[in-house]
Amino acid sequence: MDRRKFLAVAGGGAIAIAAGYFILSNMGGQGEKKTIYLYTWEEEMNFDPPVEYEGKSYDNITDLFAAVNPEYNVVASYYGDQDRMVADLLAGKKADVIAPCVDYIPTLVENDLLAEIDTGMLENWNKMFPIFQDIQGVKVNGKVVFIPTNYGYEGLAYRADIFEQNGLESPSSWMDFFQPWELGFDKLDNPRKLLMPDDSYIGIAMAALALGYNLDANGDGLWELTDEQLENCKELLINQKPYVLKYSEEVDVEMPNLMSVGDVIFSIGWAPEALSLQDEGIDAVFVLPDEGPLTFLCGNAIVANAENYEDAHKLVDFYLGPVIQKYFATEYWYGITNEAVVNLLKEEDPELVDSLLLDKPQQALAKGAFEYPLAEGQEELWEEVWDEVRGA
Repeated sequence: MDRRKFLAVAGGGAIAIAAGYFILSNMGGQGEKKTIYLYTWEEEMNFDPPVEYEGKSYDNITDLFAAVNPEYNVVASYYGDQDRMVADLLAGKKADVIAPCVDYIPTLVENDLLAEIDTGMLENWNKMFPIFQDIQGVKVNGKVVFIPTNYGYEGLAYRADIFEQNGLESPSSWMDFFQPWELGFDKLDNPRKLLMPDDSYIGIAMAALALGYNLDANGDGLWELTDEQLENCKELLINQKPYVLKYSEEVDVEMPNLMSVGDVIFSIGWAPEALSLQDEGIDAVFVLPDEGPLTFLCGNAIVANAENYEDAHKLVDFYLGPVIQKYFATEYWYGITNEAVVNLLKEEDPELVDSLLLDKPQQALAKGAFEYPLAEGQEELWEEVWDEVRGA
């Protein structure tokens, strides 16, 4: 499951593209401008709501970047998932800057698709939280190839009012999610109140964290579980099944709807969705599990052999700079990596900073697991386990 499938926020989430691309460029005066080719996620290309900058509204990266840097023209297109991104780059798609997540850095490196980034050309590199400069995937063989700009957590969400009305104990851990009977679910008329992703990658990872397993035990940036660990995850998942209302392929869409009407009261969840439900007057609470959350980390990279290598740094730095970073935090409710922008937001919107733990990335990232790719041979094993769980 890629980042946009498990966290679709105000920007609109994943958009699958069967054929062709949506191309956006500023055609006016193009002959005098330097051109940068961007291949990215839809919500990092088109902004909904628009970005406000110096009294004007901008609904796309081309016009916004040109307003700040009038000597440049951005030609942008977007993809719906990272497999598509990699395939298109290998097929020769023209791009200078891309927007991968850390789980795809090994694939991009393996296929020689990334250039080294000269951090001396980035005004905002030294304004980042230091923790984000050293996370695995940012550097490969001592060279910076990836600039993280946004992150988010997959944890738990629950209807606090319904829990209280039924005398259920408040959850605090992944294990609570897999053993809801310990919270009192058996006293409910219908205990099937959980929502699970229909996805082996996320489902088994959640179970592994509940059992205290380190998904990246050898620190190589790849997830791997032993046969015994996978068997224990399977048992935990099967024991949870009588409490699951639905295994969903679109949890990001279905969770808010099902939770708002009370059909689901306990689910995998995210801070943005919980905050959105709260805005609607629904008592939804987001919890970072005691064992730590699953964490996505996304950003930008420069493509190997980019035609506009030096100019590409300007766009990478823009996504790391105050205009976009503030927008990511306030409109998409992402965690952001620019500490200077977080300090500014502390003064402007301290409640937002507290809600999203924007000023405490070390605390939030200390536990849990970054979403990394599976080690060789693991995908087949995890799929086999998942098929057994779903068929039980």
